[in-house]
Amino acid sequence: MNPWWPVPPAPCNKAMRREETPQPNREEMTQLVLSLSRLSSRQETVPVSQAVGRVLAKEARAVHTLPNRPVSSMDGIAYRYEDYLACGGDCRGWQQQREYEFSNTGVAVPEHLDTVSLIEDVAFDQDQRLTILRPPAGCGDNIRPAGSRLQAGQLLIAADTVLTPSHLGLLASAGLRQVAVYRRPQVAIIPTGDELIPAGLPLPPGKNVECNSLVLSALIQSWGGQPVVYPIIPDDLEQLTNVTRQAVADYDMVVFNAGSSKGRKDFAAAVLNRIGEVYVYEVGHGPGKHTSFALADNNTPVLGLVGPTGGAELTARWYLRPLIYRYLHKPLPAPELLPVRLMEQVKAHVPFDFYMQLVVYAEEDGRYCAWAGGGPGRGGAVNGSGHCPNAVLHIPGGKIFAPGEVAEVELQVPRCWLPSVTQRGQ
Repeated sequence: MNPWWPVPPAPCNKAMRREETPQPNREEMTQLVLSLSRLSSRQETVPVSQAVGRVLAKEARAVHTLPNRPVSSMDGIAYRYEDYLACGGDCRGWQQQREYEFSNTGVAVPEHLDTVSLIEDVAFDQDQRLTILRPPAGCGDNIRPAGSRLQAGQLLIAADTVLTPSHLGLLASAGLRQVAVYRRPQVAIIPTGDELIPAGLPLPPGKNVECNSLVLSALIQSWGGQPVVYPIIPDDLEQLTNVTRQAVADYDMVVFNAGSSKGRKDFAAAVLNRIGEVYVYEVGHGPGKHTSFALADNNTPVLGLVGPTGGAELTARWYLRPLIYRYLHKPLPAPELLPVRLMEQVKAHVPFDFYMQLVVYAEEDGRYCAWAGGGPGRGGAVNGSGHCPNAVLHIPGGKIFAPGEVAEVELQVPRCWLPSVTQRGQ
């Protein structure tokens, strides 16, 4: 039971006025989405060569015993320890392929030989007579016995491990050709609005380019999901309802991307009420104030995202990403926080909590500074610097940050990607 919702929240009463329904903050909304969603992770089998970044659904055990014969641990000369003792260490009479053989790292030594001297510890005179410069420590010196690396049936990798390139090498060497992983969750994206046209087409007067599905698809793929983008659905309640009902039947999660749900043709709330139970009509922060959340009648989670790209991207990061990671059994990384010096006054234009998008720059002295990122909730807005927002600053309701004040921001990109302040255009 989470600290923000001491009892499971009930669906919003359809008779309640919108302003009377719960408006959770960011932390509460994340917990609510995760606590209510009953995700049923499915598995699939993939070739080891295609498993990097996937999450192992079942523990992996070795097929092979490695090495399957004694091998040399280093490049050198292999021989019988008894022969070395018998000659008193004088090996000048030894002949290759009779008393000794050259051995290579990781390569099986002939069965009748049991000791290796490193190549640095032997010498040959002008007649190619062998001298062992450093006596072996004992029989089996520099020999790795069979099974010293791993045994058939041994546990290699535990379930719920995110597979790295090193894991793939281990799996392949241990004899596995394929592994069971969690299937990528399929996330339906439903863009809506009469005012939208697909990206790449000429822009008629009064229309907007539908780019949210592009941004959301890229995010979903980067998180390990599989986006399924619907064509733009016009503002027609019946058509929107039918499409959404089909999406919740076919896919693991659904993103309903619309406006504020308050406009004359914004039907998000009506659609969500028709296909299931609505738990949140809007959140207690901006941007993305009118983010909503519902569970369809078959328990498929439906996240209603706002139209403006900045708000849609941020709320997807905060509420869709945890769902995808939960489905994949992946730990959710904590955001990287960074103290920055604000180069201008920063305040919210609303009385509630707000997350302002900023452009953070690296200064020559190792510190960081930031300017506003082009406007509240506008995503990749042009602000004249040539750089898009790369961080967000939490502004509690009514707080004003003064120029020069140091504040902690949440990075949206790796720190090494931050531009230098000398790159800031004017």
